[in-house]
Amino acid sequence: MNKKYSIPAFSIVEVMVSMAITAIIIGLIFGIFSIVSEQILLFKEQNQYTADFNRLSYSISKAIFESEKMQLQENRLYFQTYDGKTLIYNQQDDFLIRKAAQFTDTFQLQFQQIRLDTVYNPSKSKVFQKLELQLEANKQPYTLQFYKPVYANAIINFSAP
Repeated sequence: MNKKYSIPAFSIVEVMVSMAITAIIIGLIFGIFSIVSEQILLFKEQNQYTADFNRLSYSISKAIFESEKMQLQENRLYFQTYDGKTLIYNQQDDFLIRKAAQFTDTFQLQFQQIRLDTVYNPSKSKVFQKLELQLEANKQPYTLQFYKPVYANAIINFSAP
């Protein structure tokens, strides 16, 4: 009476085949993951310039609208707001730093030149301050121009000794 007891199990060959298939699937998934992450990083890098460009345009437009006075000294652009606060844009070699009372922000854009001029409309009845930023984003040159109206009281205060 020899009884054979057998336990149902996988053979070594079946286990090796399943491990080989699992390794192949994991390798393919890792390869796809590497390619996708590389593309995401490239996309992020390319869109960083666009995001900085848009933030800069919005923040300067807002600063011009909310400011009483705008001045350019050396590599710094000063905005004096109506409530007495000062906003400073400081030009560096590869970026621009915006400093306000409660925050500091950085724009990763290369600025070639910042100019502040006074211009008139064709009939010379209105005076504007023209802010011109020449910069490079994503290896392309751009020129941004902003205009701030200068009102009569500012002209009188400016020209008084």
